[in-house]
Amino acid sequence: MIAVVISEPYGPGGPLRREETVPAGEPREYRNSPCMRCPWRLDTDLADFSDAEMEMLRRADGRPGAEAAITAPTVSCHRDQPGTAHAWRLCAGWLATVGDFHFAIRIALVTESLPREALAPASDWPALYPDLDALLLARQKHLRARAVPGRQPKGPPFDKE
Repeated sequence: MIAVVISEPYGPGGPLRREETVPAGEPREYRNSPCMRCPWRLDTDLADFSDAEMEMLRRADGRPGAEAAITAPTVSCHRDQPGTAHAWRLCAGWLATVGDFHFAIRIALVTESLPREALAPASDWPALYPDLDALLLARQKHLRARAVPGRQPKGPPFDKE
């Protein structure tokens, strides 16, 4: 079995797109934990991410009863851009939140291209948003807070001293 996987990292230059053919059983690279600025982390300032990056997350979203289609992009870490040591490595936060509801990720699990533990947050991980809706709602709060000088929303990442 061969799957065509569409990967999109989100980063400062805007979303990139790469289509790749992944032979069954060929390992996919993935992050072992969310990076320091992963948008799925509750302690990340989501106002730093663009509307285009949020739209890409919408296209890659899956949830119970509304799984992402095989044509939906997978999400690569925004730090793992082309030209870096681990270009196109799958985002750990996205895998933990959306992976079970994404058809391409399920195929990767079945064909053993991705281990099941890639979708399971470790006990030492930071807290993550439970779904894309919660992430997008938090982003709106972060954007509103940034628009008003001196004002910050309550909750992570703003409740730190």
